[in-house]
Amino acid sequence: MAASRNGGAQNNLKEIEHMKFKFVAVLALFITAIAFTACEKVENCHYDGSAKTLKCQGQTYSTVETGDRVWMAENANLLNFDSSYCYGNNLDNCKKYGRLYDWKSAKEACPTGWELPKQSDFEKADFKALNIGKDGFRYYDGKFADENVSASFWTADEFDDSRAVMVRVQDKVTYEHYNKTIAASVRCVKAK
Repeated sequence: MAASRNGGAQNNLKEIEHMKFKFVAVLALFITAIAFTACEKVENCHYDGSAKTLKCQGQTYSTVETGDRVWMAENANLLNFDSSYCYGNNLDNCKKYGRLYDWKSAKEACPTGWELPKQSDFEKADFKALNIGKDGFRYYDGKFADENVSASFWTADEFDDSRAVMVRVQDKVTYEHYNKTIAASVRCVKAK
């Protein structure tokens, strides 16, 4: 009787292991499918100059021309699995504020035909036209800060190996260098 119980237990364990394997395989396939869909949609974004919109990954972004560039008038919410975050790790905040990207991911976040603006682009832009909110940022240690206080945007300008130039918008606009692992908002400009 003990032998048949052990045989039954071993069969149950094999069945559980087989179910775990199936679950992991299906999950990996699902994640891969999402990743390829997201990448494909970023590459196939559509800009409509007459409607002043950019359609990308199922979202429609308003655009505006200011400072001799066409800008996204909203923060990017383009899916990036590597290093992008929703404020407070809350998905609803990605819809509300856009995603927060570390500098490396920010440089890769803009769709084909668009790019991360330089400090000089921000300096020429009309910030009222850009519709800037106070969306906060994410420290390198994972803590979030400054929601309803300030906005932070990465520029394409590298300061040194560990820092890049960030635009901070509170009562005034400042340009400072910050650790590249901080996650901030992204606005993309149409490539010239």
